[in-house]
Amino acid sequence: MMPPETGRRLAGLLPHGRYEEIPDARTLIPLDNPAGLRTALRRFIAQTPPDTP
Repeated sequence: MMPPETGRRLAGLLPHGRYEEIPDARTLIPLDNPAGLRTALRRFIAQTPPDTP
């Protein structure tokens, strides 16, 4: 739904943001490639430190 450059720029604006393309997925990533999304989310959660108050 947006060009990769826009996604990269948005990721750079968010705390702990990162841009990752999910292979074989288009607009509906959870339907197009649920396993790829699950893998990316698990990697993000494992690599992202929790926010501390």
